[in-house]
Amino acid sequence: MEQQLKEILKSDFEKYMRFAVQSTTGFGFDVFGEYAVSVLNFYVGSAILNYQNKLEGSLYLLELYNVGLGGVMTKEDRKELAQVFAQDPTLDYGVLKPIFG
Repeated sequence: MEQQLKEILKSDFEKYMRFAVQSTTGFGFDVFGEYAVSVLNFYVGSAILNYQNKLEGSLYLLELYNVGLGGVMTKEDRKELAQVFAQDPTLDYGVLKPIFG
């Protein structure tokens, strides 16, 4: 995955994380999962990501989230979750509003 694409994913992840931490929802795994799936599908639909690198983007977001958790997720868990996220077709614009709105 290109460095520029990683920077976009990281920047939007940080925006969403700040929003979620400051809101009443927090940034638990369920909130992160909804965000990750929606943002990946948004980027595929916008041709920022292609389907082939959607899995790679998913894994990168999980790596960023894992850093915030103190590295508690194993590499195998991240790979498995990345597969699940990449296969999920959900796109909830309400979830994305804090970074694009």
